[in-house]
Amino acid sequence: MKIFCDWKFWVILYLISAVIFAQAFKKSNRNMKDASLLTILLELFTAFFSIFFIPFFRFTIPTDITIYLILIVVVMIYAVTDRLNIEARYGLDPSVFSMLKQLSTVFLIILGFIFLKEKIILKKIVGSIIIIFANLLLAFDKGKIKINKYFIMSFISNFLFAVAMLINVNISNNFNIGFYTILTVFLPSILIFLFGKYKVKDLVKEFDLYDKKTFLLSAFTWCLMLISSVKAYEVGNVTVIAPLLTLTAILNTIYEFIINKNKNKLIQKIIASILILIGVIIIKI
Repeated sequence: MKIFCDWKFWVILYLISAVIFAQAFKKSNRNMKDASLLTILLELFTAFFSIFFIPFFRFTIPTDITIYLILIVVVMIYAVTDRLNIEARYGLDPSVFSMLKQLSTVFLIILGFIFLKEKIILKKIVGSIIIIFANLLLAFDKGKIKINKYFIMSFISNFLFAVAMLINVNISNNFNIGFYTILTVFLPSILIFLFGKYKVKDLVKEFDLYDKKTFLLSAFTWCLMLISSVKAYEVGNVTVIAPLLTLTAILNTIYEFIINKNKNKLIQKIIASILILIGVIIIKI
């Protein structure tokens, strides 16, 4: 389909699904008892919804064993990042989480300098400093920088995600995107389930605590979000796509203010959102 080759379609789909996911997820699991079980459930339902997207894209499976070895390593990292991200999302406003997420760009630049011996470019340094400053601004409260455990979880998960991105050099292009999405959420859910020594009845009990309709909406929109972000970068120019995807922070801030009447750190959030957008644009130009 011609529309699938239009980066604007994927960017708009990403922004809409990302905002709906962030808000629906925040609302659906207020009675959560176990963040690991919440992570498993979200990944399982997201994998389920991903099945329906397989027919929309050409089905390809790589024959190079190296790709599968890389995928195994990436899946292990995703299991940890998903677990940390879920609890961080639980404890932070969606707008704040969206802004902290941009730290992965900074970490990716630093790792590129260290391990890939990339040239140290002034614009990347300036952009990174702006993003870091914007995130410190979010932690500023009553004259002091206050960082809670959710900030720390997000910080660690973004670092690990950057490591995964460094290892995962466009291997998604070798798969059907629907099938690839299944692999990257279903396999981590199995790892967390086995590592936590959970039982199926634990999942059922945890799921009974949630607002099911809203939770399923969050799983469906996470599926859309994952697929659309990959496709946007695949068919578009990274210097255009990357800044546009950061608009989720501003959109979530606006949603929280208008719909949720959340005025907490409103000015800080708006300034931080704009700074992050500027930082990403400087890095990508």
